[in-house]
Amino acid sequence: MKTIWYFGLEPLKARYTYQLCKEWIPETFKEYPVTFKEIEVEYDNDQQIKVGSVLDAVGRGKYSLSQCNKFLDEISEGNVKEGDVIYLQDFWTSGFSSVLYALDLYNIKVKIYAMVHAQSVDEYDFTYQMSYWMRHYELGLDTRLTGIFVASTIHKEQLKSAGFKAPIHVISLPIHIEETIKKLPNKVTKKNIILFSSRLDKEKNPYFMLQVAEQFLNSYPDWEWHLTTSANEFKSGLPNIINELNAFSIIQPRFKLLANLTKEEYYKELSECKIQFNSSLQDYVSWTVIEATIFGADIVYPNFRSFKEFINQDRLYVPFYCKSALEVIDNTILNLRQHNEIGYKSDLGRRLKGYIISNNYQGAELNIWHEEAYILNLLYGN
Repeated sequence: MKTIWYFGLEPLKARYTYQLCKEWIPETFKEYPVTFKEIEVEYDNDQQIKVGSVLDAVGRGKYSLSQCNKFLDEISEGNVKEGDVIYLQDFWTSGFSSVLYALDLYNIKVKIYAMVHAQSVDEYDFTYQMSYWMRHYELGLDTRLTGIFVASTIHKEQLKSAGFKAPIHVISLPIHIEETIKKLPNKVTKKNIILFSSRLDKEKNPYFMLQVAEQFLNSYPDWEWHLTTSANEFKSGLPNIINELNAFSIIQPRFKLLANLTKEEYYKELSECKIQFNSSLQDYVSWTVIEATIFGADIVYPNFRSFKEFINQDRLYVPFYCKSALEVIDNTILNLRQHNEIGYKSDLGRRLKGYIISNNYQGAELNIWHEEAYILNLLYGN
Protein backbone atom coordinates (compact mmCIF):
# COMPACT_ATOMS: atom_id res chain seq x y z
CA MET A 1 0.00 0.00 0.00
CA LYS A 2 1.48 3.32 -1.04
CA THR A 3 1.82 6.24 1.35
CA ILE A 4 0.65 9.75 0.61
CA TRP A 5 3.00 12.14 2.40
CA TYR A 6 1.06 15.35 2.99
CA PHE A 7 2.79 18.71 3.41
CA GLY A 8 -0.07 20.80 4.80
CA LEU A 9 -0.16 24.46 5.70
CA GLU A 10 0.05 25.76 9.26
CA PRO A 11 -3.29 24.60 10.68
CA LEU A 12 -4.34 27.88 12.28
CA LYS A 13 -7.86 27.55 13.66
CA ALA A 14 -8.91 31.08 12.77
CA ARG A 15 -7.92 30.58 9.12
CA TYR A 16 -9.14 28.14 6.47
CA THR A 17 -5.86 26.24 6.87
CA TYR A 18 -6.93 24.33 10.00
CA GLN A 19 -10.05 22.86 8.39
CA LEU A 20 -8.29 22.28 5.07
CA CYS A 21 -5.29 20.42 6.47
CA LYS A 22 -6.74 18.72 9.54
CA GLU A 23 -10.26 17.89 8.34
CA TRP A 24 -11.04 18.27 4.64
CA ILE A 25 -7.93 16.73 3.05
CA PRO A 26 -7.53 13.79 5.48
CA GLU A 27 -11.23 12.94 4.98
CA THR A 28 -10.71 12.98 1.21
CA PHE A 29 -8.32 10.03 1.21
CA LYS A 30 -10.23 7.78 3.62
CA GLU A 31 -12.16 6.17 0.79
CA TYR A 32 -9.01 4.97 -0.97
CA PRO A 33 -6.64 2.06 -0.13
CA VAL A 34 -3.72 4.33 0.74
CA THR A 35 -1.85 5.31 3.88
CA PHE A 36 -2.21 9.03 4.55
CA LYS A 37 0.56 10.62 6.60
CA GLU A 38 0.67 14.32 7.33
CA ILE A 39 4.11 15.82 7.97
CA GLU A 40 3.18 17.40 11.30
CA VAL A 41 5.50 19.85 13.02
CA GLU A 42 5.12 22.38 15.81
CA TYR A 43 3.56 25.76 15.06
CA ASP A 44 2.22 28.82 16.84
CA ASN A 45 -1.55 28.34 16.81
CA ASP A 46 -2.12 31.99 17.74
CA GLN A 47 0.29 33.32 15.13
CA GLN A 48 -0.69 36.71 13.75
CA ILE A 49 0.46 37.96 10.38
CA LYS A 50 3.25 40.46 10.95
CA VAL A 51 4.53 40.60 7.38
CA GLY A 52 2.70 38.82 4.59
CA SER A 53 -0.79 38.41 3.19
CA VAL A 54 -2.35 34.96 3.65
CA LEU A 55 0.11 33.63 6.25
CA ASP A 56 3.01 35.27 8.06
CA ALA A 57 6.10 35.39 5.82
CA VAL A 58 8.53 34.19 8.48
CA GLY A 59 6.09 31.75 10.10
CA ARG A 60 5.27 30.16 6.74
CA GLY A 61 8.95 29.65 5.93
CA LYS A 62 9.81 28.19 9.33
CA TYR A 63 6.86 25.78 9.18
CA SER A 64 7.66 24.40 5.73
CA LEU A 65 11.38 24.16 6.51
CA SER A 66 10.51 22.11 9.60
CA GLN A 67 8.34 19.84 7.45
CA CYS A 68 11.18 19.28 4.99
CA ASN A 69 13.56 18.54 7.87
CA LYS A 70 11.15 15.94 9.29
CA PHE A 71 10.56 14.36 5.88
CA LEU A 72 14.32 14.06 5.34
CA ASP A 73 14.37 11.98 8.52
CA GLU A 74 11.69 9.74 7.02
CA ILE A 75 13.87 9.26 3.93
CA SER A 76 16.96 8.56 6.03
CA GLU A 77 15.08 5.99 8.14
CA GLY A 78 13.88 4.14 5.04
CA ASN A 79 10.20 4.96 5.45
CA VAL A 80 9.76 6.60 2.02
CA LYS A 81 9.32 3.96 -0.64
CA GLU A 82 9.26 3.74 -4.41
CA GLY A 83 5.74 4.51 -5.64
CA ASP A 84 4.84 6.75 -2.70
CA VAL A 85 3.23 10.14 -3.31
CA ILE A 86 4.11 13.59 -2.00
CA TYR A 87 1.31 16.13 -1.98
CA LEU A 88 2.24 19.77 -1.37
CA GLN A 89 -0.78 21.76 -0.19
CA ASP A 90 1.08 24.84 -1.38
CA PHE A 91 3.39 24.85 -4.38
CA TRP A 92 5.53 27.36 -2.48
CA THR A 93 7.02 25.03 0.15
CA SER A 94 10.31 26.53 1.31
CA GLY A 95 13.15 24.04 1.52
CA PHE A 96 11.57 21.43 -0.73
CA SER A 97 14.61 21.44 -3.03
CA SER A 98 16.46 19.57 -0.24
CA VAL A 99 13.84 16.81 -0.45
CA LEU A 100 14.28 16.50 -4.21
CA TYR A 101 18.04 16.36 -3.76
CA ALA A 102 17.78 13.52 -1.23
CA LEU A 103 15.23 11.57 -3.27
CA ASP A 104 17.54 11.65 -6.28
CA LEU A 105 20.61 10.54 -4.33
CA TYR A 106 18.67 7.75 -2.60
CA ASN A 107 17.17 6.86 -6.02
CA ILE A 108 13.60 6.82 -4.67
CA LYS A 109 11.01 7.38 -7.39
CA VAL A 110 7.87 9.08 -6.07
CA LYS A 111 4.93 10.98 -7.56
CA ILE A 112 4.68 14.65 -6.59
CA TYR A 113 1.52 16.78 -6.75
CA ALA A 114 1.02 20.39 -5.70
CA MET A 115 -1.81 22.91 -5.31
CA VAL A 116 -0.87 26.24 -6.86
CA HIS A 117 -2.76 28.98 -5.03
CA ALA A 118 -1.20 31.92 -6.91
CA GLN A 119 2.55 32.28 -7.63
CA SER A 120 4.24 35.00 -9.65
CA VAL A 121 2.26 34.56 -12.90
CA ASP A 122 -0.43 37.12 -12.02
CA GLU A 123 0.33 40.84 -12.24
CA TYR A 124 -2.08 41.52 -9.35
CA ASP A 125 -0.58 38.97 -6.94
CA PHE A 126 1.88 40.16 -4.30
CA THR A 127 4.51 37.68 -5.58
CA TYR A 128 4.52 39.19 -9.08
CA GLN A 129 7.28 41.62 -8.13
CA MET A 130 9.41 38.60 -7.19
CA SER A 131 9.00 36.90 -10.57
CA TYR A 132 12.47 37.93 -11.78
CA TRP A 133 13.95 35.35 -9.37
CA MET A 134 10.97 33.23 -8.33
CA ARG A 135 10.07 32.09 -11.86
CA HIS A 136 13.29 30.08 -12.15
CA TYR A 137 12.38 28.06 -9.06
CA GLU A 138 8.76 27.68 -10.18
CA LEU A 139 9.69 26.24 -13.56
CA GLY A 140 12.34 24.01 -12.00
CA LEU A 141 9.87 22.46 -9.56
CA ASP A 142 7.30 22.15 -12.36
CA THR A 143 9.61 19.69 -14.15
CA ARG A 144 9.40 17.35 -11.16
CA LEU A 145 5.64 17.41 -10.69
CA THR A 146 3.27 14.63 -11.67
CA GLY A 147 0.34 17.02 -11.57
CA ILE A 148 -0.78 20.50 -10.51
CA PHE A 149 -4.14 21.56 -9.09
CA VAL A 150 -5.58 25.05 -9.53
CA ALA A 151 -8.96 26.61 -8.81
CA SER A 152 -9.79 28.28 -12.12
CA THR A 153 -9.17 28.06 -15.85
CA ILE A 154 -7.59 31.52 -16.11
CA HIS A 155 -4.96 30.46 -13.58
CA LYS A 156 -4.20 27.34 -15.59
CA GLU A 157 -3.80 29.49 -18.71
CA GLN A 158 -1.46 31.89 -16.88
CA LEU A 159 0.73 29.01 -15.72
CA LYS A 160 0.84 27.49 -19.22
CA SER A 161 1.77 30.87 -20.71
CA ALA A 162 4.58 31.19 -18.16
CA GLY A 163 6.07 27.87 -19.30
CA PHE A 164 4.64 25.31 -16.88
CA LYS A 165 4.59 21.84 -18.48
CA ALA A 166 3.09 19.52 -15.82
CA PRO A 167 -0.57 18.45 -16.24
CA ILE A 168 -2.86 21.05 -14.64
CA HIS A 169 -6.31 20.08 -13.33
CA VAL A 170 -8.89 22.76 -12.49
CA ILE A 171 -10.67 21.64 -9.29
CA SER A 172 -11.90 24.87 -7.61
CA LEU A 173 -10.80 25.09 -3.96
CA PRO A 174 -11.12 21.75 -2.13
CA ILE A 175 -13.76 22.41 0.50
CA HIS A 176 -15.66 19.67 2.36
CA ILE A 177 -19.31 20.75 2.55
CA GLU A 178 -20.45 18.38 5.30
CA GLU A 179 -17.52 19.18 7.58
CA THR A 180 -18.00 22.90 6.96
CA ILE A 181 -21.71 22.92 7.80
CA LYS A 182 -20.99 21.06 11.06
CA LYS A 183 -19.25 24.20 12.33
CA LEU A 184 -22.60 26.00 12.51
CA PRO A 185 -25.32 23.42 13.20
CA ASN A 186 -28.05 25.87 14.20
CA LYS A 187 -29.92 27.92 11.64
CA VAL A 188 -29.84 31.71 12.01
CA THR A 189 -32.12 34.45 10.70
CA LYS A 190 -31.05 36.49 7.70
CA LYS A 191 -30.51 40.19 8.35
CA ASN A 192 -30.09 43.27 6.15
CA ILE A 193 -26.31 42.98 6.05
CA ILE A 194 -23.77 43.14 3.24
CA LEU A 195 -20.54 41.38 4.21
CA PHE A 196 -17.05 42.02 2.90
CA SER A 197 -14.75 39.10 3.82
CA SER A 198 -11.59 39.74 1.81
CA ARG A 199 -8.23 40.89 3.08
CA LEU A 200 -7.53 44.61 2.86
CA ASP A 201 -4.41 44.37 0.70
CA LYS A 202 -3.98 45.99 -2.69
CA GLU A 203 -5.08 42.96 -4.73
CA LYS A 204 -8.45 42.96 -2.93
CA ASN A 205 -9.18 46.58 -3.93
CA PRO A 206 -10.51 47.84 -0.56
CA TYR A 207 -10.67 51.50 -1.59
CA PHE A 208 -13.26 50.63 -4.22
CA MET A 209 -15.19 48.59 -1.68
CA LEU A 210 -15.27 51.59 0.66
CA GLN A 211 -16.56 53.82 -2.13
CA VAL A 212 -19.43 51.40 -2.83
CA ALA A 213 -20.20 50.96 0.87
CA GLU A 214 -20.48 54.70 1.48
CA GLN A 215 -22.96 55.22 -1.33
CA PHE A 216 -24.92 52.07 -0.52
CA LEU A 217 -25.42 52.96 3.15
CA ASN A 218 -26.61 56.44 2.17
CA SER A 219 -29.30 54.86 -0.01
CA TYR A 220 -30.33 52.03 2.33
CA PRO A 221 -30.85 53.34 5.89
CA ASP A 222 -32.07 49.97 7.21
CA TRP A 223 -29.00 48.01 6.04
CA GLU A 224 -25.55 47.46 7.55
CA TRP A 225 -22.16 46.79 5.94
CA HIS A 226 -19.77 44.50 7.84
CA LEU A 227 -16.06 43.80 7.39
CA THR A 228 -14.55 40.71 9.03
CA THR A 229 -11.13 39.39 9.95
CA SER A 230 -9.82 36.56 12.10
CA ALA A 231 -6.79 38.64 13.08
CA ASN A 232 -6.66 40.57 16.34
CA GLU A 233 -7.00 43.75 14.33
CA PHE A 234 -7.42 44.83 10.72
CA LYS A 235 -4.15 45.11 8.80
CA SER A 236 -3.15 46.08 5.29
CA GLY A 237 -0.08 46.71 3.19
CA LEU A 238 -1.84 49.76 1.77
CA PRO A 239 -1.13 53.11 3.39
CA ASN A 240 -4.03 54.83 5.20
CA ILE A 241 -6.79 52.37 4.32
CA ILE A 242 -7.19 51.18 7.93
CA ASN A 243 -7.39 54.78 9.16
CA GLU A 244 -10.02 55.57 6.54
CA LEU A 245 -12.10 52.52 7.44
CA ASN A 246 -11.94 53.35 11.14
CA ALA A 247 -12.85 56.96 10.47
CA PHE A 248 -15.84 55.99 8.34
CA SER A 249 -17.06 53.50 10.95
CA ILE A 250 -17.24 56.38 13.43
CA ILE A 251 -19.11 58.64 11.03
CA GLN A 252 -21.38 55.81 9.86
CA PRO A 253 -22.20 53.39 12.73
CA ARG A 254 -23.87 50.96 10.30
CA PHE A 255 -20.42 50.32 8.82
CA LYS A 256 -18.96 47.79 11.26
CA LEU A 257 -15.46 46.37 11.58
CA LEU A 258 -15.51 42.92 13.18
CA ALA A 259 -12.05 41.64 14.19
CA ASN A 260 -10.71 38.60 16.04
CA LEU A 261 -13.54 36.34 14.87
CA THR A 262 -13.39 32.60 15.42
CA LYS A 263 -14.34 30.44 12.45
CA GLU A 264 -17.71 29.74 14.05
CA GLU A 265 -18.33 33.48 14.53
CA TYR A 266 -17.36 34.14 10.94
CA TYR A 267 -19.72 31.43 9.68
CA LYS A 268 -22.48 32.98 11.77
CA GLU A 269 -21.83 36.29 9.98
CA LEU A 270 -22.04 34.52 6.62
CA SER A 271 -25.30 32.87 7.65
CA GLU A 272 -26.85 36.14 8.82
CA CYS A 273 -25.81 38.34 5.91
CA LYS A 274 -27.97 38.53 2.81
CA ILE A 275 -25.20 39.51 0.39
CA GLN A 276 -21.46 39.09 0.25
CA PHE A 277 -19.66 41.79 -1.76
CA ASN A 278 -16.30 41.34 -3.44
CA SER A 279 -14.00 43.81 -5.22
CA SER A 280 -10.88 41.73 -5.82
CA LEU A 281 -8.41 42.35 -8.61
CA GLN A 282 -6.86 38.94 -7.93
CA ASP A 283 -8.73 35.90 -6.67
CA TYR A 284 -8.76 32.39 -8.06
CA VAL A 285 -12.33 31.46 -7.09
CA SER A 286 -11.67 32.35 -3.38
CA TRP A 287 -12.67 30.61 -0.18
CA THR A 288 -14.89 33.60 0.63
CA VAL A 289 -17.41 32.92 -2.14
CA ILE A 290 -17.50 29.18 -1.52
CA GLU A 291 -18.13 29.54 2.21
CA ALA A 292 -20.61 32.39 1.72
CA THR A 293 -22.75 30.43 -0.72
CA ILE A 294 -22.63 27.29 1.42
CA PHE A 295 -24.18 29.33 4.23
CA GLY A 296 -26.85 30.80 1.98
CA ALA A 297 -25.55 34.27 1.17
CA ASP A 298 -26.24 35.85 -2.19
CA ILE A 299 -23.21 37.38 -3.93
CA VAL A 300 -22.18 40.47 -5.88
CA TYR A 301 -18.77 40.17 -7.57
CA PRO A 302 -16.83 41.94 -10.35
CA ASN A 303 -17.06 40.55 -13.88
CA PHE A 304 -13.33 40.00 -13.74
CA ARG A 305 -10.78 37.22 -14.03
CA SER A 306 -11.90 33.90 -12.52
CA PHE A 307 -15.30 35.09 -11.24
CA LYS A 308 -17.00 35.11 -14.62
CA GLU A 309 -16.28 31.38 -15.00
CA PHE A 310 -18.61 30.27 -12.21
CA ILE A 311 -20.80 33.18 -11.04
CA ASN A 312 -24.11 33.97 -12.77
CA GLN A 313 -23.98 36.98 -15.06
CA ASP A 314 -26.68 38.91 -13.20
CA ARG A 315 -24.51 38.88 -10.05
CA LEU A 316 -21.50 40.42 -11.80
CA TYR A 317 -20.89 44.16 -12.07
CA VAL A 318 -18.70 46.09 -14.51
CA PRO A 319 -15.23 46.16 -12.96
CA PHE A 320 -14.58 48.49 -11.20
CA TYR A 321 -17.46 50.90 -11.79
CA CYS A 322 -19.26 52.04 -8.67
CA LYS A 323 -22.56 52.78 -10.41
CA SER A 324 -22.66 49.28 -11.88
CA ALA A 325 -21.85 47.67 -8.53
CA LEU A 326 -24.69 49.58 -6.86
CA GLU A 327 -27.13 48.62 -9.61
CA VAL A 328 -26.29 44.92 -9.24
CA ILE A 329 -26.71 45.20 -5.47
CA ASP A 330 -30.11 46.86 -6.01
CA ASN A 331 -31.25 44.06 -8.32
CA THR A 332 -29.90 41.38 -6.00
CA ILE A 333 -31.83 42.77 -3.02
CA LEU A 334 -35.03 42.56 -5.07
CA ASN A 335 -34.37 38.92 -6.04
CA LEU A 336 -32.27 37.20 -3.39
CA ARG A 337 -31.36 33.59 -4.11
CA GLN A 338 -28.87 30.89 -3.22
CA HIS A 339 -25.99 29.58 -5.32
CA ASN A 340 -25.56 26.02 -4.05
CA GLU A 341 -23.78 24.84 -7.19
CA ILE A 342 -20.57 26.70 -6.26
CA GLY A 343 -20.02 24.80 -3.02
CA TYR A 344 -21.21 21.55 -4.59
CA LYS A 345 -18.72 21.73 -7.47
CA SER A 346 -15.91 22.75 -5.12
CA ASP A 347 -16.63 19.71 -2.94
CA LEU A 348 -16.65 17.55 -6.08
CA GLY A 349 -13.30 19.07 -7.02
CA ARG A 350 -11.89 17.99 -3.66
CA ARG A 351 -13.04 14.43 -4.33
CA LEU A 352 -11.56 14.59 -7.83
CA LYS A 353 -8.21 15.57 -6.37
CA GLY A 354 -8.33 12.53 -4.09
CA TYR A 355 -9.13 10.28 -7.07
CA ILE A 356 -6.30 11.65 -9.22
CA ILE A 357 -3.64 11.32 -6.49
CA SER A 358 -4.77 7.95 -5.14
CA ASN A 359 -5.20 6.27 -8.53
CA ASN A 360 -2.22 7.77 -10.36
CA TYR A 361 -4.60 9.17 -12.97
CA GLN A 362 -2.78 9.62 -16.29
CA GLY A 363 -5.60 10.86 -18.51
CA ALA A 364 -6.37 14.26 -19.99
CA GLU A 365 -6.40 17.40 -17.86
CA LEU A 366 -9.74 17.85 -16.10
CA ASN A 367 -11.85 20.92 -15.30
CA ILE A 368 -14.53 20.84 -12.61
CA TRP A 369 -16.29 23.94 -13.98
CA HIS A 370 -16.68 22.52 -17.50
CA GLU A 371 -16.79 18.72 -17.13
CA GLU A 372 -18.99 17.94 -14.14
CA ALA A 373 -20.87 15.07 -15.82
CA TYR A 374 -17.68 13.40 -17.05
CA ILE A 375 -16.02 13.74 -13.66
CA LEU A 376 -19.02 12.24 -11.87
CA ASN A 377 -18.84 9.29 -14.26
CA LEU A 378 -15.09 8.98 -13.69
CA LEU A 379 -15.53 8.92 -9.90
CA TYR A 380 -18.71 6.91 -9.55
CA GLY A 381 -19.57 5.35 -12.91
CA ASN A 382 -23.08 5.56 -14.34
